[in-house]
Amino acid sequence: MQGKELVLKALRDKGVRYIFGYTGGAIMPVFDEMEKQKCFDFIMSRHEQGAAFMAMGLSRASVGTDRPQTGVCLATSGPGAMNLVTGIADAGMDSVPLLAITGQVPTGVIATDAFQESDVVGVMLPLAKQTYMPLKVEEIETTINEALYVAVTGRGGPVVVDIPKDIQIQEVDSGYRFDHERFEPDLPGFYYSPTPDRQRIRDAVEMINHSERPIILCGHGIINANAGARLAAFAEKARIPVAFTLHGLSALPVDHPLSLGMVGMHGTVEANRALLNADLIISLGMRFDDRVTGNLDQFALEAKVIHVEIDPSEIDKNVRASVDINADVGQALNLWLKAPELTPKPRQRWFAQIDAFRAEIGETIEREIGEGVGREGQLLMKRVTRELSEVTAGRDIIVADVGQHQMIMARFYDFQTPNSWFTSGGAGTMGCALPMSIGVKLARPDERVWSVSGDGGFQMNIQELGTIMEHDIDVKILLMNNGYLGMVRQWQTLFYDGRYAGTPMRNPDFGAIAGAYGIPHRRVTAVEDIRAALEAAADHRGAYMLEFLCDPSEIVLPMVPAGGGIADMIVTHPGAR
Repeated sequence: MQGKELVLKALRDKGVRYIFGYTGGAIMPVFDEMEKQKCFDFIMSRHEQGAAFMAMGLSRASVGTDRPQTGVCLATSGPGAMNLVTGIADAGMDSVPLLAITGQVPTGVIATDAFQESDVVGVMLPLAKQTYMPLKVEEIETTINEALYVAVTGRGGPVVVDIPKDIQIQEVDSGYRFDHERFEPDLPGFYYSPTPDRQRIRDAVEMINHSERPIILCGHGIINANAGARLAAFAEKARIPVAFTLHGLSALPVDHPLSLGMVGMHGTVEANRALLNADLIISLGMRFDDRVTGNLDQFALEAKVIHVEIDPSEIDKNVRASVDINADVGQALNLWLKAPELTPKPRQRWFAQIDAFRAEIGETIEREIGEGVGREGQLLMKRVTRELSEVTAGRDIIVADVGQHQMIMARFYDFQTPNSWFTSGGAGTMGCALPMSIGVKLARPDERVWSVSGDGGFQMNIQELGTIMEHDIDVKILLMNNGYLGMVRQWQTLFYDGRYAGTPMRNPDFGAIAGAYGIPHRRVTAVEDIRAALEAAADHRGAYMLEFLCDPSEIVLPMVPAGGGIADMIVTHPGAR
């Protein structure tokens, strides 16, 4: 067998079904073999970055399903591999398992600046969880099996395998054997302990019992561990309110009585004020990102911290833990639920205080959403989001780009279904939504998927409409068009005296573009037409694009200013709408 056959055999043995990618000279042998075997569903992206986000969507959306999968993307050397960089960085920041296989120039010309050569291992090393370059054909199966193991074990992440072209066509000796079922990776430096320390579990229970104003911070780890039901049971047993990081959203239904909504820079008033006044923070599967904590010098000064985290490098990195538990959050929750010492407390004063926080700007927001239009009569994204929640009953999957619309969706969509929210968090990559929604839909074909973008982010990967067209992928595309880079414009309104430098956009005719790809398009300008348009898109079989003309002056509040602490949260502003 040749190396190219071993690449595909390794993937097939591990149950890979979908491969996303774009061909080229240095990876052509693998593509040729894939065409011969016809044993994978190959999805050709229109840009390698799109392939990476498609693979990420598949990985993330398949968590908790009958067939969890690791997304695989394939690219050629040089520019092909380099176009994967943003997706690899994004997967690394957001703890998403991903396998990227790239072609490389032949071993004999590596480091000679050969045509389409780039140092893939060197570039990817600080971004990926691990990088490999097999230099013998016999190493290919071992490498790919190990790569897939590393990608999903412990804290998930991207792994890159860069294979020189001559290794792809090299033949193995007749005596070569590899048994993937008995394969055990030899990784002495890769330590992973899934078992929570029982004494620290007990210490945490004692701390919880003594607290009067506790709060749970639910992070992406709860989603990755498929532990939403266990989180709900624990919060209900101990009567503790729950706030969510951006990636923790959809772990519990939004209307759960203990839900405070999102915390952090654009979090709810009740979540942020509760975090500020808590005497105990129970952090589950999150890394205390700066968008959650604000200024660390002002964060949790009076609160004790219980930190449950699968990645030991995240413990005590940003916030010092009173009790640290290096373990899978699902297993820690199992032990707490079984702990007879855990005592439920009514905490009536604490919940009354939270209700007062919730009422602080509740009426103002509801009035704004009820009106649904801005100063010039253009639509508000908040109103579109509310209507989408009602049309879908909060049960559809939302895949959001990065920007103002992303924060509005995170704040105002009524998530009811576990693991139904996908976006770029740590890297904050505009343009992620359209390709990511393709992978999400392939992982969950029986659920309705909405790709939500602003006019800026949408144009960054607009070419993936071609992938949707070619494969007839049923994704509903919701475009919030306000003619600006909305989130940056908001900052310019609040902090730069309204100087809109580099944010106005002259946009193309999105309807004509959708039509060129055979995708129905509808433009909405009036509040009374929002519901009918959303219902039409939801009922349509196949891809459908809705374009809402939105008010560029809309602002999403509250907001913690950059460099400020949670106590500096801006709740109202004269420039807000």
